[in-house]
Amino acid sequence: METKTIGTLLIAGLIVLSAMVVFAGTAAAQEEEEDPIRFYGYITDANGDGIEGANVKIEKWTTFYCCPPNFGDWHWRDMGSDTTDVTGYYITPYKRIAIRPGHYRMTVDGSVVAEKDLTWGDFEWDGGFRWSHHWDHQIPEFATIAIPVAAILGLLFFYNRRKRKKE
Repeated sequence: METKTIGTLLIAGLIVLSAMVVFAGTAAAQEEEEDPIRFYGYITDANGDGIEGANVKIEKWTTFYCCPPNFGDWHWRDMGSDTTDVTGYYITPYKRIAIRPGHYRMTVDGSVVAEKDLTWGDFEWDGGFRWSHHWDHQIPEFATIAIPVAAILGLLFFYNRRKRKKE
């Protein structure tokens, strides 16, 4: 009877070990493919004229998958930058990334000017495993921002004065 129990335990152990090898081998073989991507477009003013010499930087919100103590921390990953030419055109170099879809932001001269979520379909195939995304941005005139802000402050002042007058 002892021999039968030992044999059953050995077979059960062999099955468990085999399952571990199969699952570990499958997980190790399924690495995410890294496709190089780049961004390009125009930075223009409110009149549609290109802004020359602007430093454009694209970043992706992602987790840190390297080593402790930062493993799993979220941060902005640099996806490339370029300086605009006379027409306002920029093009970042190709950058390797595991997964294209995600949350991206654009900074121009160090200020965040736009953020957007991109999906698989938002990227254009450049041939091979290279992908691009066209991202234009128009920088508004000062008056476009200043007039609404002044109007809101004026309304707040007006209603605050009316409120004090009633009291």
